[in-house]
Amino acid sequence: MQTSQEEHIGLNIFNIIKDGGGVRGLSSLIILQEFMHRVEDARGGSRVHPYEYFDVIAGTGTGGISACMLGRLRMPIEKAIEKYANLVKEVFKEKKMSGPTMYKATKLQDALKTMIREATGDEMAMMSEDQNDNPCKTMVFAMGKHNLNAALPVIFRSYPATTNPGPNCAIWEALRATMAHPDLFKSIDIVESSIIQSFVGGEIGCSNPLVHVLIEVERVWPGRQVACIISIGTGQARTIQVSNTSRWYRTQDVMVMKDMATDSERVAQEMLVRFRRTSQVYFRFNVDQGLQDMKKGSWERLGEAMQHTKAYLQKQETDQKLNEAVRSSTERRGIVSTAHGAGHIFSAPENGIGFKHCPAPTKLYTGRTAENTQVITCITAGENERRVCVVYGLGGVGKTQLVLNVIERTWDEWDYIIYVDASSTESIEKALAEFGKAKSMDKTSKGVVSWLESCTERWLVVFDNADTPATNVRQYIPARGCGSVLITTRLPDLARLAEGPGSVCRLSSMSQTDGTELLAKIVGLGNESLSDDDMTAAEELVQNLGGLALAIVHAGAYITHSAGMTITRYQDLFLSQRRRMLEEYNKLPITAKLEERGDTVYTTWRISYDQLKPESRELLGLIAYLHYTGISEDIFKRAAAAMHSKTYPLPLTDVESQAQSYVKRYLSNFLNADGSWDAVSFIRVMSDLTSFSLVDFDRINLTYRVHVLVHDWAKSVADPVLAVEYTATLLSLSIDHKDDAVSLAFKNQLGLHVTSALTHRQNIGANYGYYFEQVYGCTGQWEQQIKLLQQLVEAFNTSNVFGEDHSDTLDSMTRLAWAHQHLGEYDKAGQLEVEVIDARKRALGFEHPTTLGAMSDLAWIYLCQGQYDKAKELGLQVIDHRIRALGVEHPDTLISMSNLAWVHSCLGQYDKAEQLGLQVIDLRKRVLGAEHPDTLTSMSNLTATYSDMGRYDKAEQLGLQIIDLRKRVLGVEHPDTLTSMSNLAVTYSDMGQHNKAEQLGLQAIELRKRILGVEHPDTLTSMSNLALLAHANEYWGPSTPIRWTP
Repeated sequence: MQTSQEEHIGLNIFNIIKDGGGVRGLSSLIILQEFMHRVEDARGGSRVHPYEYFDVIAGTGTGGISACMLGRLRMPIEKAIEKYANLVKEVFKEKKMSGPTMYKATKLQDALKTMIREATGDEMAMMSEDQNDNPCKTMVFAMGKHNLNAALPVIFRSYPATTNPGPNCAIWEALRATMAHPDLFKSIDIVESSIIQSFVGGEIGCSNPLVHVLIEVERVWPGRQVACIISIGTGQARTIQVSNTSRWYRTQDVMVMKDMATDSERVAQEMLVRFRRTSQVYFRFNVDQGLQDMKKGSWERLGEAMQHTKAYLQKQETDQKLNEAVRSSTERRGIVSTAHGAGHIFSAPENGIGFKHCPAPTKLYTGRTAENTQVITCITAGENERRVCVVYGLGGVGKTQLVLNVIERTWDEWDYIIYVDASSTESIEKALAEFGKAKSMDKTSKGVVSWLESCTERWLVVFDNADTPATNVRQYIPARGCGSVLITTRLPDLARLAEGPGSVCRLSSMSQTDGTELLAKIVGLGNESLSDDDMTAAEELVQNLGGLALAIVHAGAYITHSAGMTITRYQDLFLSQRRRMLEEYNKLPITAKLEERGDTVYTTWRISYDQLKPESRELLGLIAYLHYTGISEDIFKRAAAAMHSKTYPLPLTDVESQAQSYVKRYLSNFLNADGSWDAVSFIRVMSDLTSFSLVDFDRINLTYRVHVLVHDWAKSVADPVLAVEYTATLLSLSIDHKDDAVSLAFKNQLGLHVTSALTHRQNIGANYGYYFEQVYGCTGQWEQQIKLLQQLVEAFNTSNVFGEDHSDTLDSMTRLAWAHQHLGEYDKAGQLEVEVIDARKRALGFEHPTTLGAMSDLAWIYLCQGQYDKAKELGLQVIDHRIRALGVEHPDTLISMSNLAWVHSCLGQYDKAEQLGLQVIDLRKRVLGAEHPDTLTSMSNLTATYSDMGRYDKAEQLGLQIIDLRKRVLGVEHPDTLTSMSNLAVTYSDMGQHNKAEQLGLQAIELRKRILGVEHPDTLTSMSNLALLAHANEYWGPSTPIRWTP
């Protein structure tokens, strides 16, 4: 019993022709071997055998033997080639000296039995088998000896049949029958139910059995679809020139072989005609040179046959056809019905509406296998149940082409197909009226809908491009009946009209593989193969186009039409002028365009934009210069909360003042009367954008995202100078100076947005840089932070407000030193700190806390440089001054003491380090509290000291205590908490507790990836540390993979 899903998977059919057979039969197996290798590559390298891949394997003569080996005997292709070559050598190497036939039937019979016994263990194994064990159906063809004129072959099947069943016989008997050419082997008598039947080879009038194969397929699978038909010959035959009429080269044999070839070619031509209007379903392979003069007995020329076949496989045309066959057969997309494949002719329904009223899908349709299956299953599975399937997504994503492809594949399911342009009420009414006129009935839309509700025949109504919210599509959907409804729309809200399992299909961008294949298919319309550089550029271009189907088609059409244009060159031009390159499609002549409608992707989005509310358009303008992913409501909420209290270091410029006024006015739309955030109002405006699929909502991360091309287009609908300024203002308003876990996590998520704004305005100004550099500090983008801080310091130095010795200038220099320090640029960091110390001394004096703070920072830089003596000397000096000026219990004094303890540890003076570390902890607990972050930092330093001393028990005990306290005080996701977890993982590794080390290290990595991002330096450090641990410890071994997702 087939499931509904199986019924909509296309059948794969493999037919082996006997065009002379014998040694030439090896050619068909070599071609199949190449095909199967490509199938395995397409399926990720997994091994697959022909009996697993094809639903039907059929053949006649030596092709029948190959079919049986592959299907009934379930041989791998390599083994089948080996067995076939051995069989040919054994059977054809010796000719009879007399008699009507050239070869010994007994030798053939013995060789067949040996092969079958080796494969099954029983030389008398029956041809028919249990289909549960092997669903692949094998067909072997022969002719009744006394009924040749009818040209109707007998089918020996591997499965039961009630209509025209063949003899129930052993496998070897079926193969003997198909090989029994009158001039090669004598006929075979098969006894069934005490009745003797005589058979001769199937190639007598049936050397290419494909016609009969397709008739049988329709009988076995009525109503099913066929995905792929592969027919492989054994070499292009031609008339053979005979130099004499000796016993060995009889003219009779020549004529018989010529007749066989003629019969095979006639069928092949018939198949080409039958499938000429349906591409990508019928594939015939036949070696065209080198095998013509190889006769059946040329067993010694097996190597030559292989060489000619491999030469054929290397041809570009063959290569392309093989790839197309692999694609069709792996996608299993039903293209024609089994009835059409069998050549059935259908009468036109009386007063029916034909498929001509529905546009045909593009011949370049590619991919979307899962979506096709989903939609087909939805609309066809409910035989007596009306289904409504809604396909929605961004304009240009390929909704219409998907639906047209579904219509073509389900053509035979419907008695009536009504295609409706649903872009307006008028166009809907017109389409329904035309159907009513064709049926000679009520021409009103209500009359047509009422007729459909009472109709007992199968119908399909397609509402395409239902993109206008004001158009009430619901009123045109029949409430009942024996049909289905398909709707394509940009409006996600219309998904509420869907009815039935799998009835909502959200169509997004094409996969990288499908998109690249589509582009290559368009550019290669002239059957020109793409260079490696162009294929690489194609992959990059598809990625830059965001996988948008319409954009890929338009780019491909322009490249194909434009002389001198390659994918590589188009990609380079596109990166610098995206909009222009896509809109060049409008300028192409009609003959170069790939669809009737000339709308570019930008045109389709402009239509949606014009229907947006004013506040929604403004929001899209603000989003345009953010990054296109990770757009959170929190950005707007935080900006609104801070907009009346936010201060900037320098006076605002005129443009900055204008931007502040605009953003504050706009954000006021989302505030309640008491100044609190009005989430409902914000969501309402954002929903207007999502309602046209211009913006998507990520329900997992609770953020919004914009398609990369929509994002690019949105920049063009506003003044670029002011729009960037508005976005920069919004971001700066959202950033605070707090360092709690929530604030740090938020700033970490702003990295891409800040980069996006700076990409379009590199000289952003000191007021925005003052806040943006904090974001880069959180994301660990030190080089970007340094660039902003250098601009900030320069602006402060030249400002009339600040100057070189101003506190804000020196604070920025200190942060700049820290950024250099993170990059390991200690000389630059030290030089900056020296300048800061000198300026602090001049302005504040030697013992001022701020001056001493700068000296403490310099001591830390010395420590990082490994200049421990300098660090110790300067650290003691700072401690002495801080104790005298501030007291021993002052937090700043304790910082210096804690740093000095770390210096002692680095110098190997562990006792001093432990003693001073314990003193600092005790003082900090008394002054700041046991849970203060500074107290926990001292405890963390002491933990490292214990580890260096080899006192792992104490290190573990203290490490666990720190993690517990930091989780409670800072939260499990705070960077300091994660640092403690990473440190404890190292301790566990040193203790030999490698499982604990791995578990805790991986936990810290996953949290850092989520909070800081995969590319944050701290995340990368954690990953590197764990990799080193895995490599260093014998318990894991260097070959053990680290179990994280890069």
